[in-house]
Amino acid sequence: MRLHPAPSKLLKVGKKRRPHSDRLPGANALVDVLEDTQGFALIKDEWEDLYRCSADVTPFQSWAWLYSWWELYGEGYELRLITMRNDEGLLIGIIPLMLERRRGFGRLLFVGTGPTDYLDALVKDGWEEVVFEAGARALERIGSWSVADLQQLRPNATAWGFFRRWEGPGSYVRQDGCPVVEAKSWDELLVSRSTTLRSTARRSVRRAEADGVYRRIVSVADAEQAARRLVALHRESWQGRHIEPEHLTQRFESLIVAAARRMTAHGSGGISEFWRDGEVIISHFILFGRDHVETHTMGASQKALQRYQWSSLYIWDAVEVAGSRNKGYVDLLRGEEPYKLRWSSEIIPTHRLLLGRRRAVWAPYAGYHALRSKARWYAKSEDAPQWVKSARARYRKVRYKVAHYVSNKRGKADDHP
Repeated sequence: MRLHPAPSKLLKVGKKRRPHSDRLPGANALVDVLEDTQGFALIKDEWEDLYRCSADVTPFQSWAWLYSWWELYGEGYELRLITMRNDEGLLIGIIPLMLERRRGFGRLLFVGTGPTDYLDALVKDGWEEVVFEAGARALERIGSWSVADLQQLRPNATAWGFFRRWEGPGSYVRQDGCPVVEAKSWDELLVSRSTTLRSTARRSVRRAEADGVYRRIVSVADAEQAARRLVALHRESWQGRHIEPEHLTQRFESLIVAAARRMTAHGSGGISEFWRDGEVIISHFILFGRDHVETHTMGASQKALQRYQWSSLYIWDAVEVAGSRNKGYVDLLRGEEPYKLRWSSEIIPTHRLLLGRRRAVWAPYAGYHALRSKARWYAKSEDAPQWVKSARARYRKVRYKVAHYVSNKRGKADDHP
Protein backbone atom coordinates (compact mmCIF):
# COMPACT_ATOMS: atom_id res chain seq x y z
CA MET A 1 0.00 0.00 0.00
CA ARG A 2 1.53 3.30 -1.02
CA LEU A 3 -0.12 6.56 -0.03
CA HIS A 4 2.79 8.86 -0.85
CA PRO A 5 5.67 8.79 -3.32
CA ALA A 6 8.73 6.93 -2.08
CA PRO A 7 10.89 9.29 -0.01
CA SER A 8 14.40 10.20 -1.07
CA LYS A 9 17.32 7.98 -0.11
CA LEU A 10 19.15 8.83 3.09
CA LEU A 11 22.62 8.18 4.38
CA LYS A 12 23.25 4.69 5.66
CA VAL A 13 23.42 4.41 9.43
CA GLY A 14 25.11 1.04 9.71
CA LYS A 15 26.11 -0.69 12.95
CA LYS A 16 27.41 1.57 15.68
CA ARG A 17 28.07 1.49 19.38
CA ARG A 18 25.29 2.28 21.81
CA PRO A 19 23.74 4.74 21.35
CA HIS A 20 24.22 5.15 17.61
CA SER A 21 23.06 8.13 15.57
CA ASP A 22 22.94 9.55 12.09
CA ARG A 23 22.23 12.98 10.68
CA LEU A 24 19.46 12.63 8.12
CA PRO A 25 20.09 15.11 5.28
CA GLY A 26 17.28 17.54 4.64
CA ALA A 27 15.22 16.16 7.50
CA ASN A 28 16.61 18.39 10.28
CA ALA A 29 16.66 15.42 12.62
CA LEU A 30 19.34 13.60 14.56
CA VAL A 31 18.36 10.00 15.21
CA ASP A 32 19.61 7.98 18.18
CA VAL A 33 18.76 4.40 19.10
CA LEU A 34 18.90 3.75 22.85
CA GLU A 35 19.54 0.11 23.65
CA ASP A 36 19.87 0.00 27.44
CA THR A 37 17.55 0.56 30.39
CA GLN A 38 19.75 3.30 31.80
CA GLY A 39 19.19 5.40 28.69
CA PHE A 40 15.45 4.75 28.98
CA ALA A 41 15.51 6.01 32.57
CA LEU A 42 17.60 9.11 31.85
CA ILE A 43 15.27 10.36 29.13
CA LYS A 44 12.32 10.65 31.54
CA ASP A 45 12.05 14.46 31.80
CA GLU A 46 12.47 15.03 28.06
CA TRP A 47 9.96 12.26 27.34
CA GLU A 48 7.38 13.89 29.60
CA ASP A 49 7.91 17.26 27.92
CA LEU A 50 7.39 15.64 24.51
CA TYR A 51 4.30 13.80 25.77
CA ARG A 52 2.70 17.09 26.79
CA CYS A 53 3.40 18.52 23.32
CA SER A 54 2.08 15.54 21.31
CA ALA A 55 -1.48 15.83 20.04
CA ASP A 56 -2.48 12.20 19.49
CA VAL A 57 -0.88 10.34 22.39
CA THR A 58 -2.77 8.42 25.05
CA PRO A 59 -1.62 7.85 28.65
CA PHE A 60 -0.15 4.55 27.47
CA GLN A 61 2.54 6.56 25.65
CA SER A 62 3.66 8.25 28.86
CA TRP A 63 7.10 7.45 30.20
CA ALA A 64 5.45 6.43 33.48
CA TRP A 65 3.48 3.60 31.87
CA LEU A 66 6.05 2.34 29.38
CA TYR A 67 9.04 2.43 31.71
CA SER A 68 7.01 0.55 34.35
CA TRP A 69 6.12 -2.05 31.72
CA TRP A 70 9.74 -2.37 30.61
CA GLU A 71 10.95 -2.93 34.18
CA LEU A 72 8.51 -5.80 34.71
CA TYR A 73 8.06 -7.29 31.22
CA GLY A 74 11.21 -6.31 29.34
CA GLU A 75 13.18 -9.47 30.09
CA GLY A 76 13.74 -11.44 26.90
CA TYR A 77 13.58 -8.35 24.67
CA GLU A 78 16.28 -5.99 23.43
CA LEU A 79 15.51 -2.30 23.68
CA ARG A 80 15.47 -0.31 20.44
CA LEU A 81 14.24 3.10 21.56
CA ILE A 82 14.43 5.48 18.58
CA THR A 83 14.71 9.17 19.47
CA MET A 84 14.71 12.11 17.06
CA ARG A 85 15.98 15.63 17.78
CA ASN A 86 16.06 18.88 15.87
CA ASP A 87 19.17 20.99 15.24
CA GLU A 88 18.88 22.58 18.70
CA GLY A 89 18.85 19.17 20.39
CA LEU A 90 15.14 19.33 21.27
CA LEU A 91 13.44 15.94 21.41
CA ILE A 92 10.77 15.92 18.67
CA GLY A 93 9.92 12.22 18.31
CA ILE A 94 10.17 8.80 19.96
CA ILE A 95 9.44 5.35 18.57
CA PRO A 96 9.52 3.07 21.65
CA LEU A 97 10.52 -0.27 20.14
CA MET A 98 12.02 -3.54 21.32
CA LEU A 99 13.49 -6.48 19.43
CA GLU A 100 12.32 -10.05 20.03
CA ARG A 101 14.49 -12.90 18.71
CA ARG A 102 13.08 -16.40 18.48
CA ARG A 103 14.77 -19.21 16.57
CA GLY A 104 16.52 -16.79 14.28
CA PHE A 105 13.39 -14.75 13.55
CA GLY A 106 13.49 -11.14 14.70
CA ARG A 107 10.39 -9.03 15.36
CA LEU A 108 10.24 -5.34 16.19
CA LEU A 109 7.46 -4.62 18.67
CA PHE A 110 6.33 -1.57 20.56
CA VAL A 111 7.45 -1.47 24.18
CA GLY A 112 4.30 -2.36 26.10
CA THR A 113 2.97 -4.94 23.65
CA GLY A 114 0.54 -7.25 25.44
CA PRO A 115 -1.23 -5.62 28.42
CA THR A 116 -1.23 -2.15 26.81
CA ASP A 117 -4.47 -1.12 25.11
CA TYR A 118 -3.05 1.58 22.81
CA LEU A 119 0.45 1.57 21.35
CA ASP A 120 2.10 4.27 19.29
CA ALA A 121 5.03 6.62 18.71
CA LEU A 122 5.23 10.22 19.96
CA VAL A 123 5.77 13.30 17.82
CA LYS A 124 5.98 16.96 18.81
CA ASP A 125 3.22 19.10 17.33
CA GLY A 126 4.40 20.72 14.10
CA TRP A 127 7.22 18.23 13.50
CA GLU A 128 5.15 15.38 12.08
CA GLU A 129 6.62 15.29 8.58
CA VAL A 130 10.20 15.41 9.82
CA VAL A 131 9.58 12.64 12.35
CA PHE A 132 7.71 10.44 9.85
CA GLU A 133 10.54 10.73 7.35
CA ALA A 134 13.32 10.20 9.87
CA GLY A 135 11.45 7.41 11.65
CA ALA A 136 10.79 5.38 8.51
CA ARG A 137 14.47 5.54 7.59
CA ALA A 138 15.56 4.66 11.11
CA LEU A 139 13.40 1.52 10.98
CA GLU A 140 15.22 0.45 7.83
CA ARG A 141 18.62 0.83 9.48
CA ILE A 142 17.93 -1.11 12.66
CA GLY A 143 19.37 -4.58 12.23
CA SER A 144 18.28 -8.14 13.07
CA TRP A 145 14.54 -7.90 12.40
CA SER A 146 12.39 -9.43 9.68
CA VAL A 147 8.94 -8.11 10.61
CA ALA A 148 7.84 -5.00 12.50
CA ASP A 149 4.61 -6.01 14.25
CA LEU A 150 3.14 -2.72 15.51
CA GLN A 151 -0.04 -3.49 17.40
CA GLN A 152 -3.03 -1.70 18.97
CA LEU A 153 -2.97 1.34 16.68
CA ARG A 154 -5.88 3.77 16.79
CA PRO A 155 -7.17 5.33 13.55
CA ASN A 156 -5.27 8.56 14.29
CA ALA A 157 -2.10 6.90 15.56
CA THR A 158 1.22 8.52 14.71
CA ALA A 159 2.61 5.20 13.43
CA TRP A 160 0.47 5.43 10.28
CA GLY A 161 2.83 8.20 9.17
CA PHE A 162 5.73 5.72 9.11
CA PHE A 163 3.59 3.26 7.14
CA ARG A 164 2.91 5.84 4.45
CA ARG A 165 6.64 6.33 3.97
CA TRP A 166 7.67 2.68 4.21
CA GLU A 167 9.32 1.43 1.00
CA GLY A 168 9.11 -2.27 1.80
CA PRO A 169 6.07 -4.57 2.03
CA GLY A 170 3.40 -3.59 4.52
CA SER A 171 -0.21 -4.26 5.48
CA TYR A 172 -2.57 -3.98 8.42
CA VAL A 173 -5.37 -6.03 9.96
CA ARG A 174 -8.19 -5.28 12.39
CA GLN A 175 -7.32 -6.13 15.97
CA ASP A 176 -9.73 -4.98 18.69
CA GLY A 177 -12.61 -2.65 19.43
CA CYS A 178 -12.66 -0.11 22.26
CA PRO A 179 -16.15 1.15 23.23
CA VAL A 180 -16.41 4.80 24.30
CA VAL A 181 -19.04 6.71 26.28
CA GLU A 182 -19.81 10.39 25.78
CA ALA A 183 -18.94 12.47 28.85
CA LYS A 184 -22.38 14.03 29.29
CA SER A 185 -23.99 14.75 32.62
CA TRP A 186 -25.17 11.54 34.27
CA ASP A 187 -28.88 12.32 33.81
CA GLU A 188 -28.36 13.32 30.18
CA LEU A 189 -26.40 10.14 29.50
CA LEU A 190 -29.09 7.95 31.06
CA VAL A 191 -31.82 9.45 28.88
CA SER A 192 -30.22 7.89 25.80
CA ARG A 193 -29.83 4.44 27.37
CA SER A 194 -32.40 1.63 27.46
CA THR A 195 -35.20 1.75 30.01
CA THR A 196 -33.86 -1.29 31.85
CA LEU A 197 -30.29 0.02 32.05
CA ARG A 198 -31.51 3.47 33.07
CA SER A 199 -33.57 2.04 35.91
CA THR A 200 -30.82 -0.31 37.13
CA ALA A 201 -28.12 2.37 37.02
CA ARG A 202 -30.19 4.91 38.93
CA ARG A 203 -31.09 2.33 41.54
CA SER A 204 -27.42 1.39 42.02
CA VAL A 205 -26.35 5.01 42.46
CA ARG A 206 -29.20 5.76 44.89
CA ARG A 207 -28.44 2.65 46.92
CA ALA A 208 -24.74 3.52 47.11
CA GLU A 209 -25.53 7.05 48.26
CA ALA A 210 -28.02 5.75 50.85
CA ASP A 211 -25.34 3.34 52.14
CA GLY A 212 -22.96 6.24 52.71
CA VAL A 213 -20.59 5.20 49.93
CA TYR A 214 -18.19 7.94 48.93
CA ARG A 215 -15.61 8.22 46.13
CA ARG A 216 -12.10 9.59 46.05
CA ILE A 217 -9.09 9.64 43.75
CA VAL A 218 -6.10 8.70 45.85
CA SER A 219 -3.10 10.93 46.43
CA VAL A 220 0.45 10.23 45.31
CA ALA A 221 1.35 9.16 48.85
CA ASP A 222 -1.38 6.50 48.88
CA ALA A 223 -1.05 5.36 45.26
CA GLU A 224 0.99 2.19 45.88
CA GLN A 225 -1.23 0.94 48.70
CA ALA A 226 -4.35 1.76 46.65
CA ALA A 227 -2.91 -0.15 43.68
CA ARG A 228 -2.46 -3.27 45.81
CA ARG A 229 -6.05 -2.93 47.05
CA LEU A 230 -7.18 -2.58 43.44
CA VAL A 231 -5.41 -5.75 42.28
CA ALA A 232 -6.83 -7.69 45.24
CA LEU A 233 -10.36 -6.51 44.41
CA HIS A 234 -9.80 -7.24 40.72
CA ARG A 235 -8.94 -10.84 41.55
CA GLU A 236 -11.81 -11.14 44.03
CA SER A 237 -14.36 -9.90 41.50
CA TRP A 238 -13.24 -12.57 39.02
CA GLN A 239 -13.52 -15.49 41.45
CA GLY A 240 -15.15 -18.45 39.74
CA ARG A 241 -14.77 -16.90 36.29
CA HIS A 242 -12.11 -16.94 33.58
CA ILE A 243 -9.74 -14.22 34.70
CA GLU A 244 -6.75 -13.49 32.48
CA PRO A 245 -4.07 -15.78 34.01
CA GLU A 246 -1.41 -13.07 33.86
CA HIS A 247 -3.55 -10.95 36.19
CA LEU A 248 -2.94 -13.47 38.96
CA THR A 249 0.83 -13.05 38.81
CA GLN A 250 3.07 -10.94 41.01
CA ARG A 251 4.46 -9.36 37.86
CA PHE A 252 1.08 -7.91 36.91
CA GLU A 253 0.51 -6.58 40.42
CA SER A 254 3.96 -4.96 40.36
CA LEU A 255 3.14 -3.32 37.01
CA ILE A 256 -0.08 -1.77 38.34
CA VAL A 257 1.68 -0.60 41.52
CA ALA A 258 4.60 0.99 39.66
CA ALA A 259 2.40 2.54 36.97
CA ALA A 260 -0.12 3.89 39.47
CA ARG A 261 2.60 5.53 41.55
CA ARG A 262 4.33 7.12 38.57
CA MET A 263 1.20 8.10 36.65
CA THR A 264 -0.41 9.66 39.72
CA ALA A 265 2.74 11.73 40.25
CA HIS A 266 2.84 12.63 36.55
CA GLY A 267 -0.85 13.57 36.41
CA SER A 268 -1.64 11.03 33.69
CA GLY A 269 -3.60 8.65 35.89
CA GLY A 270 -5.03 7.89 39.30
CA ILE A 271 -6.92 5.23 41.23
CA SER A 272 -10.52 6.03 42.11
CA GLU A 273 -11.99 4.19 45.10
CA PHE A 274 -15.49 3.68 46.51
CA TRP A 275 -15.41 3.49 50.32
CA ARG A 276 -18.09 2.08 52.61
CA ASP A 277 -17.82 1.54 56.37
CA GLY A 278 -14.08 2.08 56.39
CA GLU A 279 -13.17 -0.25 53.54
CA VAL A 280 -12.77 -0.06 49.76
CA ILE A 281 -15.53 -1.95 47.95
CA ILE A 282 -14.93 -0.84 44.34
CA SER A 283 -11.76 0.47 42.72
CA HIS A 284 -10.57 1.30 39.22
CA PHE A 285 -7.51 2.80 37.55
CA ILE A 286 -8.45 5.92 35.56
CA LEU A 287 -6.01 7.30 32.97
CA PHE A 288 -6.20 10.96 31.93
CA GLY A 289 -5.74 11.68 28.23
CA ARG A 290 -5.69 15.05 26.51
CA ASP A 291 -9.40 14.98 25.57
CA HIS A 292 -10.69 11.86 27.34
CA VAL A 293 -10.29 9.50 30.27
CA GLU A 294 -9.71 5.73 30.11
CA THR A 295 -10.76 3.00 32.52
CA HIS A 296 -8.05 0.38 32.91
CA THR A 297 -8.00 -2.24 35.69
CA MET A 298 -11.08 -2.44 37.90
CA GLY A 299 -12.34 -4.60 40.74
CA ALA A 300 -15.07 -5.00 43.34
CA SER A 301 -15.63 -6.99 46.51
CA GLN A 302 -18.09 -9.87 46.48
CA LYS A 303 -20.37 -7.83 48.76
CA ALA A 304 -20.38 -4.97 46.28
CA LEU A 305 -21.11 -7.33 43.41
CA GLN A 306 -24.13 -8.70 45.26
CA ARG A 307 -25.52 -5.32 46.34
CA TYR A 308 -24.85 -3.05 43.35
CA GLN A 309 -24.57 -3.19 39.61
CA TRP A 310 -20.93 -2.25 39.99
CA SER A 311 -20.32 -1.62 36.26
CA SER A 312 -22.84 1.22 36.43
CA LEU A 313 -21.08 2.67 39.45
CA TYR A 314 -17.61 2.70 37.91
CA ILE A 315 -18.93 4.16 34.63
CA TRP A 316 -20.84 6.79 36.62
CA ASP A 317 -17.62 7.63 38.41
CA ALA A 318 -15.57 7.78 35.19
CA VAL A 319 -18.15 10.03 33.51
CA GLU A 320 -18.16 12.35 36.54
CA VAL A 321 -14.36 12.50 36.54
CA ALA A 322 -14.30 13.22 32.80
CA GLY A 323 -16.83 16.02 33.20
CA SER A 324 -14.93 17.60 36.08
CA ARG A 325 -11.80 17.68 33.90
CA ASN A 326 -13.56 18.92 30.75
CA LYS A 327 -12.87 15.69 28.85
CA GLY A 328 -15.06 14.73 25.91
CA TYR A 329 -15.49 11.00 26.43
CA VAL A 330 -14.71 7.93 28.51
CA ASP A 331 -12.81 5.15 26.77
CA LEU A 332 -13.65 1.70 28.17
CA LEU A 333 -10.63 0.27 26.32
CA ARG A 334 -10.38 -3.02 24.45
CA GLY A 335 -13.06 -5.64 24.69
CA GLU A 336 -16.59 -5.47 23.34
CA GLU A 337 -18.29 -7.03 26.35
CA PRO A 338 -22.08 -6.67 26.43
CA TYR A 339 -22.07 -4.34 29.46
CA LYS A 340 -19.70 -1.95 27.65
CA LEU A 341 -21.79 -1.98 24.48
CA ARG A 342 -24.91 -1.05 26.45
CA TRP A 343 -23.21 2.18 27.47
CA SER A 344 -21.13 3.02 24.42
CA SER A 345 -21.96 5.46 21.65
CA GLU A 346 -19.02 4.51 19.44
CA ILE A 347 -16.31 1.88 19.07
CA ILE A 348 -12.72 2.85 18.33
CA PRO A 349 -11.11 0.11 16.20
CA THR A 350 -7.47 -0.78 16.63
CA HIS A 351 -5.25 -2.32 13.97
CA ARG A 352 -2.05 -4.29 13.70
CA LEU A 353 0.48 -2.81 11.29
CA LEU A 354 2.86 -5.32 9.70
CA LEU A 355 6.01 -4.07 7.97
CA GLY A 356 8.67 -6.26 6.36
CA ARG A 357 12.13 -6.07 4.88
CA ARG A 358 11.80 -8.93 2.39
CA ARG A 359 8.48 -10.02 0.92
CA ALA A 360 9.41 -13.72 1.10
CA VAL A 361 9.61 -13.54 4.91
CA TRP A 362 6.91 -10.93 5.47
CA ALA A 363 4.21 -12.50 3.24
CA PRO A 364 3.52 -15.72 5.24
CA TYR A 365 3.58 -13.80 8.54
CA ALA A 366 1.21 -11.11 7.28
CA GLY A 367 -0.98 -13.70 5.55
CA TYR A 368 -1.37 -15.72 8.72
CA HIS A 369 -2.47 -12.70 10.74
CA ALA A 370 -4.82 -11.52 7.99
CA LEU A 371 -6.59 -14.89 7.92
CA ARG A 372 -6.65 -15.09 11.70
CA SER A 373 -8.17 -11.61 11.98
CA LYS A 374 -10.86 -12.38 9.41
CA ALA A 375 -11.73 -15.66 11.10
CA ARG A 376 -11.89 -14.02 14.50
CA TRP A 377 -14.21 -11.22 13.42
CA TYR A 378 -16.37 -13.57 11.37
CA ALA A 379 -16.79 -15.85 14.40
CA LYS A 380 -17.96 -12.84 16.44
CA SER A 381 -20.44 -11.65 13.82
CA GLU A 382 -24.17 -12.34 13.82
CA ASP A 383 -23.82 -14.07 10.45
CA ALA A 384 -21.55 -16.81 11.79
CA PRO A 385 -23.24 -20.23 12.18
CA GLN A 386 -23.54 -21.70 15.64
CA TRP A 387 -20.84 -24.33 15.05
CA VAL A 388 -18.32 -21.59 14.30
CA LYS A 389 -19.23 -19.75 17.51
CA SER A 390 -19.00 -22.99 19.49
CA ALA A 391 -15.59 -23.77 17.99
CA ARG A 392 -14.38 -20.28 18.91
CA ALA A 393 -15.63 -20.74 22.48
CA ARG A 394 -13.82 -24.10 22.78
CA TYR A 395 -10.63 -22.57 21.33
CA ARG A 396 -10.74 -19.72 23.84
CA LYS A 397 -11.25 -22.18 26.68
CA VAL A 398 -8.21 -24.20 25.60
CA ARG A 399 -6.13 -21.03 25.25
CA TYR A 400 -7.17 -19.99 28.74
CA LYS A 401 -6.13 -23.35 30.22
CA VAL A 402 -2.77 -23.26 28.43
CA ALA A 403 -2.14 -19.67 29.53
CA HIS A 404 -3.10 -20.59 33.11
CA TYR A 405 -0.68 -23.52 33.07
CA VAL A 406 2.17 -21.39 31.70
CA SER A 407 1.41 -18.65 34.22
CA ASN A 408 1.50 -21.11 37.11
CA LYS A 409 4.82 -22.55 35.93
CA ARG A 410 6.30 -19.07 35.65
CA GLY A 411 5.04 -18.21 39.14
CA LYS A 412 6.68 -21.31 40.62
CA ALA A 413 9.92 -20.51 38.84
CA ASP A 414 9.86 -16.98 40.30
CA ASP A 415 9.31 -18.41 43.78
CA HIS A 416 12.25 -20.82 43.40
CA PRO A 417 15.12 -19.06 41.59
